Amino acid sequence: MYFIFFNLVIYLPFHLFEEAIGDFPKWMYEHKWLPYHMTHGHWMANNLFIYYPMLLVPVFLFVFNNKFVCFGVAIFIWGIINFGDHFFYTIKDRKISPGLITGTLFLVNSIFGLRNYYLSDYFSVYQLIIGVLIGGVLFGLPMGLCIVLYKFFDKYIK
Repeated sequence: MYFIFFNLVIYLPFHLFEEAIGDFPKWMYEHKWLPYHMTHGHWMANNLFIYYPMLLVPVFLFVFNNKFVCFGVAIFIWGIINFGDHFFYTIKDRKISPGLITGTLFLVNSIFGLRNYYLSDYFSVYQLIIGVLIGGVLFGLPMGLCIVLYKFFDKYIK
């Protein structure tokens, strides 16, 4: 369980800080992740009101009912995908992607978390597969919501 919480602690504030100093909103626009360039305030609002809550929901589901192990696994998968994204663009651009260093922390923490899960009495291939699917959704869905909610955030947060 500590590994799950540690991914949340890495994300807020450390990962966001690393991305902010690397001008991640500009990076996202240049890499065609979003169809528009957003301000830092808008980007932070997306993280605080979309990305982070979407990570908190599965953590709470896991903590309050340990039958939902797949949601804990999903946090690890999300961390691995996050690292993979930053690593891919670091190689592609031949320049360190903003977020790679803390993304590496996600990777290491997630591997140790998955290892502990595998060695625990809670391990189930079914829960692992469902966790992988949920982890993919946790990575992709917030980006879609950022696009859908762009005008709302742009109107109220500059």
